[in-house]
Amino acid sequence: MSGRYAKWVTQLEVGTLIDLDDVQRAFPDKTRDALKMALGRICEADDPLLARMTRGIYCRRMLGMRSRLTLPPSARRQLAWRVAGQGAGSTGPDVINRLSWSTQVSPRIWIAVVGRPPRCPASGAVFVGRSNTKRLGLGAWESSLLEAVRCFDDWSEMSWDQAVEDFKYNISHGYYGRVKFRAAAVMEAAAAERGLGNSFLPRCEELAAASTVTS
Repeated sequence: MSGRYAKWVTQLEVGTLIDLDDVQRAFPDKTRDALKMALGRICEADDPLLARMTRGIYCRRMLGMRSRLTLPPSARRQLAWRVAGQGAGSTGPDVINRLSWSTQVSPRIWIAVVGRPPRCPASGAVFVGRSNTKRLGLGAWESSLLEAVRCFDDWSEMSWDQAVEDFKYNISHGYYGRVKFRAAAVMEAAAAERGLGNSFLPRCEELAAASTVTS
């Protein structure tokens, strides 16, 4: 193993995820093929500094662990979102809990992705595929709100009217953090969803009207 690469990897915090672009920035004088080979050698060691999580994504390991794929919870969530790609959003019980519409905490991460669901067992995530390519122009928060409306009747513990009131209160007090909500873009994507019944678009419109965060 090249000492130069090993020294760089040892400086990473355990659980840090990296991809080829990260390594290229650290070693701009090296070709991508050379970096791929270096990462491969590091991962093949008996007690490797890196573990390959999925195609093109690696994690800094804790030495002396039996499993090469053991990840801290924070790294598992980061890995799931890296794999999910553009237009992804929280879904299922995960998004309903994050919006405080349910007290049930999902033991797994649920993410809706555009296209075919990726396969990444190391992330521990449930990936759900969506065919609506209009979502590719949305951020994670915006896609998550579409998913919240889709999943509401299956997972929420309150009525829709109460959920909207809670949403207004939480967003006005910053309880969802710094979020980005573009009503026009969200409604364009919502209009391209199919087979969701007559209540879907009106509910999306209510959340759009309730949101005070615009870009």
